Amino acid sequence: MPEESLNSNHVRRLSVTCRHIDKQLADMENALSVASSKNAFPEYLSDITPAQRRVIEDYIARIRAQLARVLDGQGIERPEPSIPVSRSLHTALTFIAIAAEELQPKYMRGYGEVPPAAAVELNGIAGELLGLVSQLDQYVMRGAGENLQERLQRLEQQGDEVALLKRLEQIIAEQGLVEFRSTVSMILDRLEDNRFEIAVFGRVSSGKSSLLNATLGTHVLPVGVTPITAVPTRIIYGETPAVNVWFANRSPERFEISRLADFVAEQRNPGNEKNVTRIMLQISSPRLRDGIVFVDTPGLGSLATRGAAETLAYLPRCDLGVVLIDAGSTLTPDDLKTIQTLYDAGTPANVLLSKADLLTVDDRAQVIEYVKGHIRSELNLETQVHAVSAMPLGRDLLTEWFENDIAPLYSQRQELKLRSIRRKVGTLQQSVEAALRARLRSRGCEPTVDTERLRDVEARLRQASGKLQETHATARKVTDEIGNLAPRSLWNAAADLIAFWSTHNPESGTPQVVLDAVNRTVQEKAKALHDLLHVIGRQLYDSLRSSADVLKLTDAPTPEEFSVLLREMPVFDIGQPTPTVKRPAVALLLGSSFAERRIAKKLARSMGPQVLRAVSGYRQLAYNWSEKTVGQMQRRFEAYASGYRAQVDRILGAPELSKEQEETIRRGLDTLRENHSKQPVQTAS
Repeated sequence: MPEESLNSNHVRRLSVTCRHIDKQLADMENALSVASSKNAFPEYLSDITPAQRRVIEDYIARIRAQLARVLDGQGIERPEPSIPVSRSLHTALTFIAIAAEELQPKYMRGYGEVPPAAAVELNGIAGELLGLVSQLDQYVMRGAGENLQERLQRLEQQGDEVALLKRLEQIIAEQGLVEFRSTVSMILDRLEDNRFEIAVFGRVSSGKSSLLNATLGTHVLPVGVTPITAVPTRIIYGETPAVNVWFANRSPERFEISRLADFVAEQRNPGNEKNVTRIMLQISSPRLRDGIVFVDTPGLGSLATRGAAETLAYLPRCDLGVVLIDAGSTLTPDDLKTIQTLYDAGTPANVLLSKADLLTVDDRAQVIEYVKGHIRSELNLETQVHAVSAMPLGRDLLTEWFENDIAPLYSQRQELKLRSIRRKVGTLQQSVEAALRARLRSRGCEPTVDTERLRDVEARLRQASGKLQETHATARKVTDEIGNLAPRSLWNAAADLIAFWSTHNPESGTPQVVLDAVNRTVQEKAKALHDLLHVIGRQLYDSLRSSADVLKLTDAPTPEEFSVLLREMPVFDIGQPTPTVKRPAVALLLGSSFAERRIAKKLARSMGPQVLRAVSGYRQLAYNWSEKTVGQMQRRFEAYASGYRAQVDRILGAPELSKEQEETIRRGLDTLRENHSKQPVQTAS
């Protein structure tokens, strides 16, 4: 047997696991049958509709087909299904998920060391099965909440693309093409999301909160002369005013709107010691009703180091960035960096000059031209600049800016969104048509794609799924390492201090050297986590793109579909503690190693607890982010990969069709052809 092949114990374990999963599927079928029976005293409450039952049965068929292909691919003889068991659907799926997970190499090593190549294969097998099981489990648990027809019904007034999507969903349901359900769901998510996020950036005390209060006709955002906002605050429309707060160390909570300052004010939440990760404020402002969302970001500048880090992390996420500066001052390096970062992220930027009511009309015009010229000379960019005021006498300026700049951008954004959706719907239509045509192909026909290349597609997708599982495990290890960085960061700070004191005045700059060392130590590990997920995102894209090319499918992802998931990584910044440590002249005479130990101990006494809290809190934030990101990557990958695997199945082993089934397929194709004749279908470029 080749060195990289599974040994007999591995083969036996794989075969037994596949049989076990098949038994659980039989249990689910039995539960479905009992739930719909005419028994006087049925064992199960019948809460599954006929349409749901059909979808569940289609998923079961897909999982079984995958099991068969797993054994065939490994050259293992397939046993026949035997004893059915009677359990609920969700319980059965839980056992299936456990069984599939235990195919991973870390569990299989008890049966003998797993070769590296076989480890990726096993991870891929587990990932494929877990993906399918997860999709079915989510469908079962969501019930009517995931009813695509109901969601489509609510959106039917939004245009022709919804009507076509509705026809496609009907065909998908009739033909059991469950691999396309996740694509329909993603398109619906995009249709249902009308948000347009406008983030307001600016220096500490530049008047961001005052401007937002005036723009939205409210007074709920706290206003002050010291650093106020500790974390970004999203402001959305809501009939009932409320504050929703998410934490790193406990479940989200809703508070009265008067409690907002407890979480966003630096005085009440210094250094974000409450571990707030997200704040959403609901108010009933008419300017938010159509889906516009404003974001009050932490202030830029040295007075709010932690807030500045969170602000720079948020920059790429908004649809429009508004940089607010005092009309009586000039652009600072922080302002210019914000504008440049927005430009680099492809986000439109407006510059607003606050307190413009204090200037004459001529002075406003001069200041606007000066700021435009400054941006042009420093960044080589042309940017919109407007004079505004939060004062009652200057509200006309604010209204003019909103109506002339914000409203058109929102309308343009919605149109671009609809164009993107039309392309996605058109691509989905082509994929469904290809699936239906493949089903019409008789068993005796030769595959349209070389069989070996089809096998390569299966192997490529399985390898990608396996690497994703490995990356998930590695990401958890990296976040654990982040949580243990407090001692190392203080040792690094001690070493940096010794180097600094050798060339600088010991009385100046010591605190900043310490803070920079702690921040750098954690940020380097955070970058390793980010790079790890960036690499797997690129690998997933490459795998899907090459598979789509082999299958001649237009339904393929763009690189941005995975890279965009990395934008929300939290940024570590310890804040502004004041370490108390002086240059130890005697200790330095005894050697740098001895001095490092002494300095590190002093730092641990003066700021160790604060560093430990900050690092531990960030470890939880990084863990939550990586888990969420890997999960999103998994769902996005499976949304495409499931369809590709199903297409391979159809090409390699199309079953014989009854006349009724064939007629149903032809009717579906005729329906889609009629749509072609009515309107051009836009496909992804």
